Amino acid sequence: MAEYDRPLTADMPDSPEAERTQAACNQPEQNLHKQALEWQVILWSGEVTEQEHNDFNVWLNTSTAHQHAWQRLQKVNKPFAEVPDAIASRVLRSPADMKRRKVLGSLALLIGVGVVAYQVPQTPQWRAATADYRTGKGERRTASLPDGTEITLNTASAVGLQFTRDTRRIYLHHGEIQVVTAVDTTTAFRPFIVETFAGTIRPIGTRFTVRRTDDAGDNLQDSVQVEVFEGAVELSPRDLIIQGNGLRVSAGQKARFNASTAGSPETIQAADGAWVRGLLVAERQPLGDFIANLSRYRTGILRCDPAVKHLVVSGVYPIDDTDAVLQSLARALPIRLRSITPYWVTVTAP
Repeated sequence: MAEYDRPLTADMPDSPEAERTQAACNQPEQNLHKQALEWQVILWSGEVTEQEHNDFNVWLNTSTAHQHAWQRLQKVNKPFAEVPDAIASRVLRSPADMKRRKVLGSLALLIGVGVVAYQVPQTPQWRAATADYRTGKGERRTASLPDGTEITLNTASAVGLQFTRDTRRIYLHHGEIQVVTAVDTTTAFRPFIVETFAGTIRPIGTRFTVRRTDDAGDNLQDSVQVEVFEGAVELSPRDLIIQGNGLRVSAGQKARFNASTAGSPETIQAADGAWVRGLLVAERQPLGDFIANLSRYRTGILRCDPAVKHLVVSGVYPIDDTDAVLQSLARALPIRLRSITPYWVTVTAP
């Protein structure tokens, strides 16, 4: 095999096993996929030497990261199980001027398509697009689950559902939901769990909302906010689950948490949960914050000029008619609505 065809890890210099393992663990996942792909192409080529077999075994046993990359690739390769023999046979019969590297490159492309097909369903965008329940921007939807639990999805939200013999689980992929849990009527008790990117929420006979908040202004960036209106819930940050460090939040309280920590519970305000009734409630809220919240329900771009973001907004507004809300603000505050198109509005000074 030519030098340029050999995966980089096959020529590692002799070193202590611990150093080799540490170096392997530090490799980016993308590089591991590429190395596994290169080895698959070599093993399928029909021209494998004994030295290449030995080099492959060295690479595979260097670290568990290599083994996991190889196992993931084998899952992808199942649909192509009959392809390698045909291509290898063609390689053996190919004209002398046909370079083996070109043929192997074609095979690598074929497998690469499979890798992409395997990886795409793992992305948040794919999970949201194929969710069991989802809403578009400005839309709300209520659904009853198989156990009688009721969920309401806020604007631009996506939820996955997994009910098994042992558990009832909701995956919040994006947006915000309200959950009103029902008593499980099956013979075996199944815990109810809401799972998010930051961790899990386990309700105790309750009504609560869950929302991803990316714009928090403190050390809980990229977090999840939970508001409890009935009963109680236990929040378990993802990185602390194995330690059993959950935070109990009772009715009338709300709290935020991310993957590593949870903030202290606070008292619910009148504005919390009003979206379920189709309302935005503002109590002396800065205009900039209000516009940012209103933009979640409006198609297109809605911006607030920094010159007026400090103005104070109070009132109750219908989120199903954002044009009416903006006109109401323009009558009550010293602001002007500048529209490039109906889908691009900026709130500015007069």
